Amino acid sequence: MIWSLSDLTWEAFRDRIPSKTDAVIVPVGTIEAHGAIPLGTDNLIPTRLAQDLAPRIGALVAPAVSYGVTNTLLPYPGSTTVSSRTFEAYLFEAAAGLVDAGFRRVILLNGHGGQSAEVGAVVRRLWAEKKAYSVAIEWWGLVADVCREIYGEIVSGHAGVEETAMVLALAPELVDGTRHATIRRAPRQTGVQARPFPASIILERAEKDGEGAPVLDPGKAGEFYERTLRAVESTLRSVWTGWDQIGR
Repeated sequence: MIWSLSDLTWEAFRDRIPSKTDAVIVPVGTIEAHGAIPLGTDNLIPTRLAQDLAPRIGALVAPAVSYGVTNTLLPYPGSTTVSSRTFEAYLFEAAAGLVDAGFRRVILLNGHGGQSAEVGAVVRRLWAEKKAYSVAIEWWGLVADVCREIYGEIVSGHAGVEETAMVLALAPELVDGTRHATIRRAPRQTGVQARPFPASIILERAEKDGEGAPVLDPGKAGEFYERTLRAVESTLRSVWTGWDQIGR
C-alpha cells in the first residue's frame, strides 16, 4: 500500500481520504550545523520516523517542510533559516490545506527544537481557525529515559548522543566517524548568549568525563531508533484515544 501522499493519484486520494484514513503526518525540520552529522539531520529523522509510522497508525505522509528557523547556529557554513513569521505562516497554510483536502487529524513531526514555539502556535491555530485536531511531536522529548537506559548517564544536547544515534541507525554513511568524538562541544550557560554559539554540538549542561560525546555503536543506535519509534506511536495512540472520547 502507498503511504506517501505525493505518490497517490488524485483518484486514489479521493477514494481513501477521509473514508479510509483521515490522518496525515507532516515532517518538519530545518537545515543547520550538527557537529559530525549532516546539515539535514532535522529533516532526515522526522521524515524516516514518519515513513515508518505511517503503516503502523494508518496515516499518510505529506511532503516535509524542510526549511525552518535557525538561530544561534546560523553563521555556521551550510546553515539556513527563514523568519519565524514566514515559517509559522507557511506551516499553518500547508497544514490548513491538508485539512481542506479532507484530513481531520494532523501530526506535525518536528525535528528541530529551535522552532518549537512556532510549531506549537500552528497547532493552536489549526483548532482555532479550522477546527482540526492536531498534535506536535518532538521525538527527543519522549525518550529521555530510553536514552539513559541504553547509553547511561549521558549529557543530552543538540547534535549529541541522541541525534547521532538516530542518524547512525538510519544513514550511517552520513556520520563523520573521524570527528564524532573530537568536534567541539559546549554547554548552554545561564547568563551567556553568543552568536555564533561557540560549538556545533550544544550540550544541556557541562560535561565531567566526556559523557556528551556521541557514541558510534550500531547496535545501541538501532535499539534507540526502534524504541523511539515505538514511543512516538504509543504517544499518538494515546492522544487519539482522548480525541475519540470527545467525539472526533
